Amino acid sequence: MPKPRKLLFLLTDGGRARLVRRSPETGDYVTLEELDHTERLKTLRAELRASPPARNFVSFSAGRHTVGREDYYRQAKADFAAEAARLAEAVMRRQGLDELFLAAPPRMIGLLRDQFGPRVHVAGTLNKDLTKTPNHALHAWLDEALFAVRAAG
Repeated sequence: MPKPRKLLFLLTDGGRARLVRRSPETGDYVTLEELDHTERLKTLRAELRASPPARNFVSFSAGRHTVGREDYYRQAKADFAAEAARLAEAVMRRQGLDELFLAAPPRMIGLLRDQFGPRVHVAGTLNKDLTKTPNHALHAWLDEALFAVRAAG
């Protein structure tokens, strides 16, 4: 008989993250840790809008393009993904969990996979933002996604 999986679910959207586990006693989903950087991102977005980058003419056409600054907002989301990944790894060690399931928008899933690399086994992914979904409603999304992952392999 195969050993039961010990999964941690990382639900994130780029500014918020929740680490959720299914309770072995009740089968209900329970939030273990939360990370919220939405105010930090909101402040950064306001600062970026207040000072837009300079624009320059293209010499061979009437087009214009921005010059100068990098995309700080995208970098802030990448930094958040790194922080969420570190927290998930710490919780997995502390709780003795084997695998991770990611539920996030597609762009965030790529960032997170890059952060984990081969250290963490990602059991599956769901391209959905579930950060605001209450624990009792997670069954509708995560049970179906887990069934599809188990059926595939």
